[in-house]
Amino acid sequence: MNTTKKILLTGMACCLYVSGLFAGGLVTNSNQSASYFRMLARGASTSGDAVYYNPAGLGFLDDGFTISLNTQMIWMERQLTNDLKSLNSNEFIGKLYVPLFPGIYAAYKTGNWAFSLGFNPPAGGGSVEFAKGLPMLEKDISMLPGLLSQQGLKTTKYSMESFMKGSSIVYGVQAGATYKINDMFGVFGGVRMLFASNSYEGYVKDIKFNPSSPLPALNANGTMKSAPEFLTGLANILTSLGNVEGAAGMKALAANTGNQTLDVKQKGKGIAPILGVHFKANDLNLAVKYEFKTKITIKNETTQNAMNMYPDGQELRSDVPAVLSLAGSYDIVPALRFSVTYLHHFEPQATIESWAPNATKSNGGTIIQRQDLIDKGTNEYMAGLEWKITDKLTVSTGCQLSKVGVSDAWHNDITHNLDNFTMALGAAYQINEKLTLNIGGLNTWYNKVSIKGNAAIQGTPVSAPYTQTYNRSNTAIAIGLDFRF
Repeated sequence: MNTTKKILLTGMACCLYVSGLFAGGLVTNSNQSASYFRMLARGASTSGDAVYYNPAGLGFLDDGFTISLNTQMIWMERQLTNDLKSLNSNEFIGKLYVPLFPGIYAAYKTGNWAFSLGFNPPAGGGSVEFAKGLPMLEKDISMLPGLLSQQGLKTTKYSMESFMKGSSIVYGVQAGATYKINDMFGVFGGVRMLFASNSYEGYVKDIKFNPSSPLPALNANGTMKSAPEFLTGLANILTSLGNVEGAAGMKALAANTGNQTLDVKQKGKGIAPILGVHFKANDLNLAVKYEFKTKITIKNETTQNAMNMYPDGQELRSDVPAVLSLAGSYDIVPALRFSVTYLHHFEPQATIESWAPNATKSNGGTIIQRQDLIDKGTNEYMAGLEWKITDKLTVSTGCQLSKVGVSDAWHNDITHNLDNFTMALGAAYQINEKLTLNIGGLNTWYNKVSIKGNAAIQGTPVSAPYTQTYNRSNTAIAIGLDFRF
């Protein structure tokens, strides 16, 4: 009988990849200001959030300081459905709540020069908790009753406790300078330093089942029993009967159904340049920004290391991919502005490594190159409309289509990315000449994906096909204040 434990915890190793929170590519977050939440297409911005979205456009601000303070509240639910018949429950729900998601931007314009600073989480940004575990932690355990029944021990039930929580945040500090070449062109050069921090907690424990047998020595009367204790006792009986092979198999299964705990933190950092160009002609603004790939090496700080998947001190690559932004805005009439933005995330060119189970620093282990599971980079298409109703009040709306380019093999219980469509609605209110309030809200709809698989305890005749479906829901609101003085 092969290692159930290995199958159970393999999926945990995939947690290494830092997923974007909800708006953006597989890694990068696009949701970085309250103005984004009210209209989405911000790639040609010449307001306070241009520090992030369009830093080359800062050269067209009025002289003086511009400061933009933003925060978000985000509610997301991840829904995993697995139709394997042996599971006690076919639905697994992950909850995410982010009460604070900051975006702080500052720029100082003097003459043809503008200098800017920004702070935000351009990748990661949340903590997802599966209070009742994940299919990857349970589906193979659910096969144990069938396995024992085939061995002559009628078993119809199992129980277990499982839990999984993953947290990921990548904070970024950006600094750069913009030069306004003339009334039509501005250019930007800068850098962003990223600080990654991930943590993963999980366990599988207290596995029980209800074997039944007429043999008194087995003490199997159909009541729930501890799996490792019962299997150890069964192994001892087989040893006394001279069945060495059967005893070895039961001992292995007893060990593999014991409690397993994972507790690991990861940290890393990297730096990459950013370049931008802005073109302005009367009511037309065009902008290009390119963020280079950020090479990040994360290092494990491990206290509980199930299956030695996260050796303490081990380093692996977890890059943030390069991103290209092409954007434009046009004032159809003085009170009505139309904006568009296109983003391409160069994810296949990033290096994203994870450990295979049983990998160690001493034996080299097996490094999984997750970027090889990406067919093409994510593409995002955004459009927004702003209507200035009065001198003080502007209302806006926008939509966004995100198309991810991953293979079916990319998806697992922890890391799965889905095509999605977002609608946004909000307003800007000019409190006075120096202060503007931005508020907005959005909702994202995801295209669910179904993947076929097979649950099996290797080396045994027990197996069963299943279909696992991934889906999400997301709602978020944001508020921000822009100061000019």
